[in-house]
Amino acid sequence: MKPIDEDVTPPPEDIPEDVEAVEAEIEEEIKPRRRRRSRRRRSKLQEYSSIGSMIAWMSFLVIWLFFFASGYGIFENIAVVLVALLIVFALNAVTWIPLDKGWKARTSAISAVVWFIFLILWIVFFAGGFGFYENIGIGLASLMIIGAVNVLLWVPSAGEEGGARISALGGIGWLTFIVLWLPFANNVDIIFPIFPYKNVAIILASFLLMLLVVIAPWGSGISISIDEEPGVAPRLKGTMGGFVLWLVFIVIWMWFFAGNPPFLDNQNVAVILLSFAILCAIMLGMWLPWSRRRGEGPENWWAIGLAFIWVLVLALWFWFFADNFLAPQNFAVFLVTLLIMAAISGFGQWKKYRDFESMDWDD
Repeated sequence: MKPIDEDVTPPPEDIPEDVEAVEAEIEEEIKPRRRRRSRRRRSKLQEYSSIGSMIAWMSFLVIWLFFFASGYGIFENIAVVLVALLIVFALNAVTWIPLDKGWKARTSAISAVVWFIFLILWIVFFAGGFGFYENIGIGLASLMIIGAVNVLLWVPSAGEEGGARISALGGIGWLTFIVLWLPFANNVDIIFPIFPYKNVAIILASFLLMLLVVIAPWGSGISISIDEEPGVAPRLKGTMGGFVLWLVFIVIWMWFFAGNPPFLDNQNVAVILLSFAILCAIMLGMWLPWSRRRGEGPENWWAIGLAFIWVLVLALWFWFFADNFLAPQNFAVFLVTLLIMAAISGFGQWKKYRDFESMDWDD
C-alpha cells in the first residue's frame, strides 16, 4: 500500500510543453457538446411554441365560429380564418429559422406572410369596388413593394452594392408606378383630362426618370474601352445622350402636339419614325469615321443604310398616304417594304459570297 502523502506528480519530461494547445483541444471537444445541448433546448422551445400557436389558432377559430361568424359572409369568414393561420405561420417561421440566419431572414419570411394577408383581405373586402385590371395592378404593386423591402434588407448600402440598391429600387419603383398607372389612369382623367397620347408621354417620362435613377450611381465608375481604341467613350456617351434627347422629344410631342387636330394618328407615327431616322443618321455620322479607322468593311454599313432608308420610306408613307387606307392595308404595306428590304440585303450578301467563291484560289 502506498502512503497517502506520497508525491504522485509526473516527472517534468512527461508534462506537455504546449499547455495552451492541450487546452484548445479540450475546448474543441467540449464545444460540440455545448452546441448539441443548446440545440436540444432550442428545439424543445420551438416545439412548445409551435404547439401553443396551433392551440391558440384553434381556440380563435372556435370562438370566431361560435360568436362572430354569423354576421359575415362565407368568403369573409374564410378570409379571417386564413389570415389567422398565416399569422401563426409567421410566428412559427420566426421561431424555426436558425439563429445564424439573422433577423433579415426572419423579416423576409414575415414580409411574404404579410403580403399574403394583404392579398386575402383585399380580395375579400375591397376588390369588389374595383375593376379586374385595377385589382391586378394592386396585387402586383403590393408584391413589388415587398420586393423593395427585401432589397433594402439584403443589398448593402455601402460601396458598389449601394449603387445596386439604388438601381434596384429605381427599377422596382418604376414598375410599381406602371402597374398602378395603367389601370387607374381613367380615374385620374376625371380630375385632369389625359388623352391617350398624354398617357404615352407620362409613361415615357417616368421611364426617363427611372433611367436617370438607375444609371446615376454607376456613372462615375464606368470605364469604356474597345481594343484600346481612342474616341470610344465620347461616342458611347453621345449615343446615350442622343437616345435620351430623342425620348425627350417624343415626350414633348406626345404631350403638346400629338392630340391636336392638325396631326392625325398616322402623322404622329410618321413623326416618330422620322425623328428616329434622324437619330440614326446622327449615330451613323458619329461612328462611321471610327469604324473606318478600324478597317471595317462597308458590308456592315450596307445593312444599316438599308434599314435607314426603310424607316424613311415608312415615315413618308404614314405622313402622306396612310390615311387613305385601312389599318390592315397599312400593315400590309409595312410587311411588303420589309420583305423588299430583306430581299435587297440578301441579294447583296449572296453576290458578295458568289464573288468570293469565284476567286482563283490556285495561286
